[in-house]
Amino acid sequence: MERDHYFDNVKGALITLVVIGHFLLPMERTRLVGSLINIIYLFHMPMFALISGYFAKSVYRQGKYRSDKVLRLVWLYILFEAAVHVTENLAAGQPVTGYIDFFWEDGAPWYLLAMVWWYLSIPFLTGLKPGAVIAICLCIGILGGYQDSLGDTLAMSRTLTFAPFFYAGYYWKQEQVKRFTGSRYRLLFTAGAAVLAVITALGTGRFLDPCGNIIYGMNYRRLAPQVYAWGGLVRLVCYTWASVMILGLMAVIPGSRRRWTFLGQRTLQIYILHRLLRDMMQYWGFYGVITSVYRRNVVFVTALAALSALILGSSCITKIFVQIQKVPDMLYQRWKA
Repeated sequence: MERDHYFDNVKGALITLVVIGHFLLPMERTRLVGSLINIIYLFHMPMFALISGYFAKSVYRQGKYRSDKVLRLVWLYILFEAAVHVTENLAAGQPVTGYIDFFWEDGAPWYLLAMVWWYLSIPFLTGLKPGAVIAICLCIGILGGYQDSLGDTLAMSRTLTFAPFFYAGYYWKQEQVKRFTGSRYRLLFTAGAAVLAVITALGTGRFLDPCGNIIYGMNYRRLAPQVYAWGGLVRLVCYTWASVMILGLMAVIPGSRRRWTFLGQRTLQIYILHRLLRDMMQYWGFYGVITSVYRRNVVFVTALAALSALILGSSCITKIFVQIQKVPDMLYQRWKA
């Protein structure tokens, strides 16, 4: 089956933005760094959820459930969580303890756990109207910010907050995507995304920094007391903001194969490995030398992030990652034999 080069390009551009955002995060928060981080963080994970949902259609078809996909995610989550436990403590200069809490996660591994919950929910969507599912998810995602019991346990807060994007992608049909990418009006979304990016850059440090994490499941109590009651509206605005920026980026992605198209085929390994690399860069003192005082350093780190994505997506690393990913399948086959 021939791959969809358009979506490979979309995922390749997206994972590069993810790596850039994570590489910039430890730098001093200057106006330039803050603007870049806010622009990327407002839509990159919602977009990942949307694309993940689009490709989740194969999880459950004609009454057959692909449990192997879930098992692989659980396996990779356990490995990722254990690895991050080591690298995060090293980066923070803390002792690496033997205790790992696999049931509480607010770092990068949360996304794998969220995908497990989303995949498990798919069989229960059979027979339900797409509009009703997305509407319910929007209500839960917006109202969840008022619920104090929702937090990072089992990544549940973020799972529910990003759910509207995942299910929107799940119900997004291939012909609808083609109509969007072939429409002459698609560039209006690009123009809208560019305007929102400028507003984001101008708003950095004033109204965006305090609300930057609201689309990541943040409880509204962390907002200013006078804003708490309006938290749901703020999240709804962020949902809309992210949607425009997602469609704006998708509108300009080429549909033909490019030299970097392969990145879109290897997003999972890049997502996991770049986070470990970033932590080790902190441990080795990289960010103590390369500061954001000089703008050329910000440009250098951005270029380094893009180069790291290319290296981590290389075929030699892919061969090793695929074998690691298949461990649950091999164990199952041995047990079955």
